[in-house]
Amino acid sequence: MRGLRLLTIVALLAFIAFVVRAASLDFQSLWRDEVDALCYSYEFPALLVAAVKPQHQGPSLPCACPPPPVAMADTAAGLLPRLLSVLGGMIRQNGPLYYFILRGWIALAGTTEYGMRFLSLACGTLAVSLAYVLGRRLFDRRSGLLAALLVATSPYLTWYGQEAKMYALVLVQAMLALYALRRALDGGGWHWWAVQLVATTMAFYTHILAALLIPLQIVLYFVWWPRSRSQWKAALFSLGCLTLPYLPLAAWQAPSILQARATGFYPYTLDQMAQILLNGWSLGITGIGWPWGVIAPGVLAAWGLLRPVHRDERRNQLALACWIALPLVCVWLISLRQPLFTDRYLIWSAPAFYLSLSWAVSGLVQVRGWGRYVALVLMALIVTCNGANLWEQATGPFKSDFRSAAAYVASRYHPGELIMFQIPHGRYTFDYYFTVEGYPWADGLFTNHRAPDGSYLVSEQESAARMAALTSGYQTIWLVVTEAAMWDERGLVQHWLETQRTRVDEAHFMRVDVYRYE
Repeated sequence: MRGLRLLTIVALLAFIAFVVRAASLDFQSLWRDEVDALCYSYEFPALLVAAVKPQHQGPSLPCACPPPPVAMADTAAGLLPRLLSVLGGMIRQNGPLYYFILRGWIALAGTTEYGMRFLSLACGTLAVSLAYVLGRRLFDRRSGLLAALLVATSPYLTWYGQEAKMYALVLVQAMLALYALRRALDGGGWHWWAVQLVATTMAFYTHILAALLIPLQIVLYFVWWPRSRSQWKAALFSLGCLTLPYLPLAAWQAPSILQARATGFYPYTLDQMAQILLNGWSLGITGIGWPWGVIAPGVLAAWGLLRPVHRDERRNQLALACWIALPLVCVWLISLRQPLFTDRYLIWSAPAFYLSLSWAVSGLVQVRGWGRYVALVLMALIVTCNGANLWEQATGPFKSDFRSAAAYVASRYHPGELIMFQIPHGRYTFDYYFTVEGYPWADGLFTNHRAPDGSYLVSEQESAARMAALTSGYQTIWLVVTEAAMWDERGLVQHWLETQRTRVDEAHFMRVDVYRYE
């Protein structure tokens, strides 16, 4: 009866996670990375087929798509060189596995926002059950249930559980890999080693930074000593099996991992990275409840890692600390020479934070007298803060609103009018929503090239001449602007239109602006 009650509670928490994510799954417009994922899910499988059958015709794409970031294989080469060439290029795109899974998924669910994002929703819901079994395995039932509650209501995990990207999938893969490792070290049998091997391999082919799961699992093997001592042969065999599928990744990563190069990412310090992660894991993307909504969970999680316990639980606390710290420190070390930190890349460390937090609250419950009430109040405050941030995410636009921008243009567009995009990559997301086919378009100019002395290589006069050539013959020009500073920080494109044409209409949406010139 007790087991049935626990199963019911976990199922209820998973249902809450499902409802929270499903209720606003398509509220936010798709952003450019999601449309890229849609395009790659068509293009990557087609490239593999073309490597086998060079005469194969490419697929019919669901919208305008960027050229695949993978070179077409040399048709003169043999089959194996062609396959290796294409697969090698795909590995560089954060791992290709998600795009192949998404392609199979949209064959069933379609290419609507809701259909594409439902895959991430399913992964986010599954993470609730994994949080419970991890908490129960490492500590106790109460910690598992509290961790499941935190994962179910986490604004951060909900946000990425509503996005057509790989982050919710890699979260589940990492949680499953670490749970399987612990079960295997507890003597669970060879099948848990198989689950650990498959889940880890799938994770680093879903996102390249998930390769940090390998050193993390090696560290955890020694953290859980002497429990793991009797499993050293199986652990070595598992590591050896992981080495073979990792070799293609290593062949690309090893030569470039410590190169100094510009990446476009901000060069955060280690403490800035830690603060960004803490803010995100505590409050999501909206930040309602800052600073106490960050300080309180942060202090509690720290106490969960440090509270006095017996030796076996101490090792589990250390395991959670390694789960949080080791991937972060590795990314920081790499970023010293080539910045690449973005908080979502380390989403798979977030469960360790929630497990630490749940273990701290579970410890308060055990304090006689006031402890149970303090724990209840703290959890109520945390869940309330989660709810406020979830509501804000579900009711306020945060992603670039190409959906509204495309609808606005479509309602006023006449055949033959030129649509110019600044930045050019915005066209692919715009086209996903735009209902007019075969419209004339042009890419906005890239004017940010600089000489070594810092001066601009594209002058205002050259920009004006190129704009005159691009717009020649068009009476009406639409300008769709998003993230323009990435492409034209001086605003030369819009300045030319403002001085040479008459602006007759404009509309402004979240991170997307639309102008019409005659």
